[in-house]
Amino acid sequence: MSTSTSTSTNPNPIPGSPSEIPYTIPLPEGIPKGHTTHTESTTTIFLPKAGAFLNPVQHYNRDMSVAVIRAWNELRKEELEAKFRKKLAKNGGVSKKQAKKLRQDGTPVDEQSSLPDGAEEVQVKDEQPVAGPSTERKFRAPSINILEALAATGLRSIRYAKEIPNVKYVLANDLSPSACEAMRRNVTFNGVGESSLPPRKPWQPPVKEDGTSATVENGEGEVKEESTSTDVKRELEETAEVKDGLEPKDKVGRRPGCRGRVKINEGDACAFMYSHRSPVGPTSRVDVVDLDPYGTAAPFIDAAIGSISDGGLLAITCTDLAVLAGQQYPEKCYSNYGGVNVHAEYTHEAALRLVLHSLATCAARYGRYITPLLSFSIDFYVRLFVRINTGPEQVKRLSSNTGVVYTCNFCETSVIQPFGRIVERETAKGVVRESFKTHAGPTAKNGSNCEECGGTMHLGGPLWLGPIQDPEFAKRVMKDISTQEKEYKTFPRMLGMLSLAAQELPDPFFFTANRVAKCLHMSSMPLNKILSALLNGGYKISRSHAQAGAVKTDAPRSFIFDIMREEAKTTPIRIDKIAEGSPARKLISKPMTHTIDFTPHPDASLERTGKETFYQINPLPNWGPAPRAKSIQVAVPPTTEKRKVDEVDEVKVDSKRSKIEDNGFENDAILPQTQEDVIALKVEKEMNEEEMMNLQ
Repeated sequence: MSTSTSTSTNPNPIPGSPSEIPYTIPLPEGIPKGHTTHTESTTTIFLPKAGAFLNPVQHYNRDMSVAVIRAWNELRKEELEAKFRKKLAKNGGVSKKQAKKLRQDGTPVDEQSSLPDGAEEVQVKDEQPVAGPSTERKFRAPSINILEALAATGLRSIRYAKEIPNVKYVLANDLSPSACEAMRRNVTFNGVGESSLPPRKPWQPPVKEDGTSATVENGEGEVKEESTSTDVKRELEETAEVKDGLEPKDKVGRRPGCRGRVKINEGDACAFMYSHRSPVGPTSRVDVVDLDPYGTAAPFIDAAIGSISDGGLLAITCTDLAVLAGQQYPEKCYSNYGGVNVHAEYTHEAALRLVLHSLATCAARYGRYITPLLSFSIDFYVRLFVRINTGPEQVKRLSSNTGVVYTCNFCETSVIQPFGRIVERETAKGVVRESFKTHAGPTAKNGSNCEECGGTMHLGGPLWLGPIQDPEFAKRVMKDISTQEKEYKTFPRMLGMLSLAAQELPDPFFFTANRVAKCLHMSSMPLNKILSALLNGGYKISRSHAQAGAVKTDAPRSFIFDIMREEAKTTPIRIDKIAEGSPARKLISKPMTHTIDFTPHPDASLERTGKETFYQINPLPNWGPAPRAKSIQVAVPPTTEKRKVDEVDEVKVDSKRSKIEDNGFENDAILPQTQEDVIALKVEKEMNEEEMMNLQ
């Protein structure tokens, strides 16, 4: 069980609890019977024995999600402020309505314009500042709404409300009534319910000297002329000092600037997301959608993409790696993600690209496109963070970022075949125009045989061929978490994974020295020696987050095999131990086409430099996905077939009562819940019948 990273305590202990639980609000009934507690960061929840799902192994997933959404929120605010400043400068430093009024009055707008970039305002010496309300136009980014479609116990939603600034509502949905009941209890216990915070007072515009209210414009951000005390209070809240890697928190554990509340919805996830597809209004799109299902997320992708506003973030998890990254079930992989899995050592990276392909094609149907920020293959699942935008011009580029891959079943050489290509032509006026063409193919020139070893080529995909990481965004997240190290219990692993993502090359797929050496029946070479040869050849190198010892490079596969052939000159290969007709013989005997230089290169080391953890070893036995939430069994009379149901509600109880008469019970009897109840009711009925006979 995870423990809280904070040492603060709650002054109000929970009745019946063995000790005080920090950052919580006591429940009148105390700890519910049959429940256990689970703590992450400043959030403590009650876990029922059945009916709700929580995997403690996903603590790292939740920590990373909080950090990524916080970094995306800061990026979003910077983009909105840049648009706001641009519009303000375009209108001469005044609002759009004020500029229109000035034009109607015949006053040139340029006279009200602000100073150009780089200029400084000069104040007249004799001019004295006039006291009064501030008229400086300030930018304030609008709040965000987060939707978690499959919330289960609500742990992730509560953490979002407590730890992400600018959140207005976290919409937590689940189909299970028992899960929603657990969520309501946990939300109340953590003080982030709709009624947990005092209602915000409606903002009143400042009053001018003539007694009229000042007008307020709402553009890309909420621009409000507030009192100085309110501005100072908010600035102090948002820029609270971080001491020893910990931020100050309120009595329920909210981080500075966090005032989110959790709204709970009981219903179908897709229907709930489809109800938020309107661009405006009460059912408008949300800013972040988090999908973390048990298994594949394929059934929820279409609804999720439609419910995200432009520039919003989609966080998606898929735990069906047996389908995505296994060597079985190609038909299931195609039906779920529109592509066939790849049989090679880089199958986990191919799994990420299959999911991105599914997201991109789904978004393109609605004139939208995706921008991958971070894509991780972690433990037993994949986790991706993708931005969604609308743009028909960018949608046209999808074909050039999508294609299939031919993979050799022996040496694992990959040949990529894009579906389209972009041709740029410059006009006589110097304007660069793009045209979209189909790609020549197939690029597997030797039919179904590998060019390197003659082995059989297998087809994989279609999949995403573009970048899967945004290095600048990864560095932004790293910078954010480095100043708040103690806020994340899994900080070393987060830092390691983000460090790998920041350096990872956009080129598809990787290789490992062990697998390459195995193809040629050689001993594995020192990694630094291989990296030096690649760098001396003018190629780029990086690690891959997907596998320990993996190397990504823009060098062709033939160069990598030439490195091994050069090494074989000093370490001979026993050809007599290789069977006749083996692809290894052709691979070894093939002449070299590159010059290899093993001179040690200063940048050849890819070792970690700090306390980051690149590839975590499983810390516990049976490390992996937890079982599904247990269904609740309802005992019925023995003569009736047993049925397993997820929940028992009034409708189902009534439907079972109608069957009691056939089993010898009265219509108004209570539904038997156990075998003992069934026997007791039968005995009672027989005694009643005997009494009736005696009376007669």
